[in-house]
Amino acid sequence: MDPLLQSTLLKLALPCATIALVLVIARRKGVDWREDLRLGWPRPSHILLWIAIWVAWVAAGEVAIRLLGMAPPTPWKDYPPLIVILRIAAIGILGPISEEILMRGMIFWRISRTRLGPVGAILICAAAWAAMHYHYDWKTIAMIFLDGIVLGIARQHTRSTHVPIVMHILGNLFSIWQSLHP
Repeated sequence: MDPLLQSTLLKLALPCATIALVLVIARRKGVDWREDLRLGWPRPSHILLWIAIWVAWVAAGEVAIRLLGMAPPTPWKDYPPLIVILRIAAIGILGPISEEILMRGMIFWRISRTRLGPVGAILICAAAWAAMHYHYDWKTIAMIFLDGIVLGIARQHTRSTHVPIVMHILGNLFSIWQSLHP
């Protein structure tokens, strides 16, 4: 198999496996997907409000990136169309879904039920999520941590994991767009 296709398929397989694993474990442990993991949709007005907040947050992040002299997203190579489509699916859609179901679904739910409460869940999930991106420089990891706080607040206020999923997808798709249009 072509190594590029193989690595791209792995990028697709990992988030799919993560989603399946979290949902299977949740089912076996008696965790309700809709109530505990908050895999239900809030009112459309809440979704639109948080998308607007996210767009403003990302715009502020772009200003901060320039002011701090941080590197822009790495341009993608001249990939064949199939690879581009699969990478967009993996990085732009399935990756955010898997990360949010894990972090602001399962882990958030578990931590928020402890004495740390929702604030502890927001901070711990943001820190763990930022640590998952260890391959970036410290400034980018700090920005990811702050993004995680915003995603956690959105999850808490809307009582829905779908909202941070949508926000995360939009953020990743914007980054992909930047990588495709340097």
